Amino acid sequence: MLSGPRRTLVGVWVLLGVVVVSAAAWGAVSYVKPGDWQYQELDKLGQAGLLVGHPAGPITAWADKLSRFEAATLTLRAVEGIGQAYQAKGQRLQQLAQVEAGAPPATPETAPASPPGPALRAEDLLRVQKLVEEFRTELVTMGEKQEELETSMKLMLGMVTDLQKGLDAVAADQKKHKIDGYIQFRFGRDNATSGKQNFTVRRTRVNFRGPVSAHTSYRIELQADSKESITGVDFTGKKTTSGGPGSKVQVRTVALDYKLTDTAFVEGGQVILPWGYELQESVPNLWTGERAFFMDRLFPDQRGIGTYVEFRPGTCAPLIDVGGFNDIGINSYDTNDHVNALARVKWPFAIGSAAISAWQGETGTGPNYVDQTRYGIGTQLAFGDTQFLAEGVIGQDRGHDVSGWYGQIGHPLVADRRNLLFAKYDVYDENRDLSNDLFHRWSLGYWYELDASTRLTFVYQLIHAGTKFSDYKTWNGNAEYLQWQVKF
Repeated sequence: MLSGPRRTLVGVWVLLGVVVVSAAAWGAVSYVKPGDWQYQELDKLGQAGLLVGHPAGPITAWADKLSRFEAATLTLRAVEGIGQAYQAKGQRLQQLAQVEAGAPPATPETAPASPPGPALRAEDLLRVQKLVEEFRTELVTMGEKQEELETSMKLMLGMVTDLQKGLDAVAADQKKHKIDGYIQFRFGRDNATSGKQNFTVRRTRVNFRGPVSAHTSYRIELQADSKESITGVDFTGKKTTSGGPGSKVQVRTVALDYKLTDTAFVEGGQVILPWGYELQESVPNLWTGERAFFMDRLFPDQRGIGTYVEFRPGTCAPLIDVGGFNDIGINSYDTNDHVNALARVKWPFAIGSAAISAWQGETGTGPNYVDQTRYGIGTQLAFGDTQFLAEGVIGQDRGHDVSGWYGQIGHPLVADRRNLLFAKYDVYDENRDLSNDLFHRWSLGYWYELDASTRLTFVYQLIHAGTKFSDYKTWNGNAEYLQWQVKF
């Protein structure tokens, strides 16, 4: 039997041995490295932008290894990031519901098409759930209460279930073939030399769209109207006539889309040109019901036959479009061997976005050659409920240096209802070397939606065109109109 001192000595050695063994064991598992699944899962959450307090991107950029307590801290950051993403998702669904119910118009800051922050994905929820379980001991040691961890786990499971239901509903909706469109009925009065007052079915459009496969979809758009005959001038200066009572049905859009990734697709056919803002906007959503004059002059029909790729390199990165086209306009065919190039870059920021666009093109040969090069810049901003949009362009058209710009501002008058009081000014110089040829137009108006499908719009236009403007008789006079629009 050991005496007291010897027992004490043996106890000390045993205690030291336990400490050494424990320290060694702890050292073996106290760090997670790039080859460990815990590190890899945190790295994926970092790239998804879900680690609050850290920039979106791989954690390999700033840590080649993590202690388990550091990994546990990042797990808490991810829990916070998931919560923020889930809250943003709820706000987005609420906005969509308000739009359907006839709420005030969405702004660039809150528009459903551009959700803020990282996306909420089921796989990220499951990653965080697994990491919480892995670092439960460290989290409790750090002061996280056991019951709060259990509550967090239940919330995670609820989020996964809720998100999956939403994804299933979206997936089911995406598999449907749809028919939609709109009708615009208008009474207008025009005080120009060739103007008059009358009722018109300004436009009727019908879209057929749907999926062909998991990656491919289509859209076909038809238009019918009963416009009066309109005399104009084409790019060579030749007079043209369009429209007229009983105008035939016209194919406007025939587009095929192929989804490359979640943030990239390629589109081809007779498509809307990816230029700036207003050119891309659907007519029913235009405040005045009309595009700026230079948009209609420089981009007739807003379409072209060709193909382009649209992609966004990262969550907060700019949207980029690059493509090649025959010419500008529907049923457009090149009369030379030059493919016209188009590019657009749109940058998002806190209160809106900015975009630059370029078209490098030419048409015709010999004496009929026309340079169609043009460049544009624009911005879309939101200050609370007040919305602002402006774009400008310089370039070539019909053999002349041209320029134009517009600016519009709007603010709703009635709360909890989609409506807008607005003012828009647009100007176009069709020959910068010629004087007294400017087109100026103020459009002052108000639109109000009776429900999610029905909009009434009143616009008064103050128009002035220089005497040397090519369409002087058509445009030199004030006008007003009341439009009844129905979407289906």
